[in-house]
Amino acid sequence: MKQQLVTWFDCESDAGSALKATCLSVSWITCDINDNFKIIEDLSGTLNSRFKNSRPFEVDAMLAHNIPIKNIKNQKLSNCELVDEWEKAFKHLSDKGTIFATFNGFNYDNLLLNNSLFINLKFPYITSKQQFDLLPAVRACSVFAPDALEYENNAKGNKSFKLQTMLRANGLTTEKAHDSWHDTLSTLKLGKLLNDKAPDVFSAALELRRKADVLPKIKKEDIFCWHEAYFKTTIYCGTYLGESIFPGWYYLYDFRKNPEEILSLDIQGLKEALSRSKKWIRTLKSNRAPIIMKKEMYELDEEYKTLGMTEIRKRYNLLKKYKEELANKVRLIQEESYNEKKEFDQTDQHPEEKIYSLNITNEERNLMNQFNLNNSPKERKNIFNRFKNDDVKKLAEMKVFDNCKKEELEEKFCKIFSLRDYKRVKKRVGKLILDTSDTPSPFTKIPAQLARIDTLRVISEKNEDDEKMKQLDELNKYLEDMMNDYEKVS
Repeated sequence: MKQQLVTWFDCESDAGSALKATCLSVSWITCDINDNFKIIEDLSGTLNSRFKNSRPFEVDAMLAHNIPIKNIKNQKLSNCELVDEWEKAFKHLSDKGTIFATFNGFNYDNLLLNNSLFINLKFPYITSKQQFDLLPAVRACSVFAPDALEYENNAKGNKSFKLQTMLRANGLTTEKAHDSWHDTLSTLKLGKLLNDKAPDVFSAALELRRKADVLPKIKKEDIFCWHEAYFKTTIYCGTYLGESIFPGWYYLYDFRKNPEEILSLDIQGLKEALSRSKKWIRTLKSNRAPIIMKKEMYELDEEYKTLGMTEIRKRYNLLKKYKEELANKVRLIQEESYNEKKEFDQTDQHPEEKIYSLNITNEERNLMNQFNLNNSPKERKNIFNRFKNDDVKKLAEMKVFDNCKKEELEEKFCKIFSLRDYKRVKKRVGKLILDTSDTPSPFTKIPAQLARIDTLRVISEKNEDDEKMKQLDELNKYLEDMMNDYEKVS
């Protein structure tokens, strides 16, 4: 049987938001799913890095993975060097045709990788060619193969889909939680269990790992089922309606809603119907490896089962005649709403936030590659001077600023730029990380984190948790030292 590689990976970082986070540790384990998930050792690995000079950490993230600050500070790789090695390894794996798999990676790990590449002047989306997320697959299993896996309930009485909870419920052991290597290995084990217990769901999760395969699939199927998960996982039964205003996003029609109630509405009536809380137009994103199941799965939902396939088919046949007209109206309404929001939001973005909006020419991209490949300070300065985009210049300065050990920072930065540039960059960072306002920022803010430590100290004292108090003291010292350093230039 032909080899089918899947590379499972997991990141540990210093923030809950992938936009703000520094990846401190990333691990990947490659297996052949056609050979009983056999691990291929030479295609697996782990990278660890130091903190960035410019980024404080979020206290809760540090407490979650519990990596001692001393260990992080003593790592050989800077974060920029970690990203270089990460890119090299994953490009190699991508060239081998691997599928990149994560647990909740669409909401975090893939975003962290893409953003880490972007702010380091690299082309993101290495994993986008073939990727899937095990978390949606596990959620889909809970409704489409409800007896396949075991689940625990959370405090609200709903099924919990956290990785550690799923491992515990299904008797899968892990040596250490919130450790990139062990979480990666645990995700692989859970993926294998899902494949063994619910092969149809696992196959469906892999089937649409390429964006280009999504539209042909949903156009081919007249009626199909899918799931969505917010507070709980819900089955939907419907059909493809049309393309949305965003490339690669598609409208699906939910047959809980009778098309007879919709097709006679004018634009204003349709606006009102679309604004109601029970949404009957759903959006499917092709870049998130959607899981499409056979229409027969409708019987697993009581509401659709009560409707019956005869009524569902009747609704499909009625809608089929007016699909294009209805999709055009929905697009028009969505575009109007989107433009209004865009016009209202005049917030200036920092360069670190422009992964989706920074327009880079091929010439600029080539210069960015040269800047990354060249270690000569003189040549890097020459390349920098050829950048035309101010945001790219800021990102290049930040890359150099974050790639030096703290004790060598000023000296090494000034081998490429001037002392005046160094003070300007440091002042910019200080302004962002010492900010006491609620203004959104791509940088974690120290005052908010010190306040969080004060809150956690009160709780720890009440619980007589000496170990937690010791951790908080260590985190507090690091942040206060960082704050004092930047206050000198702010």
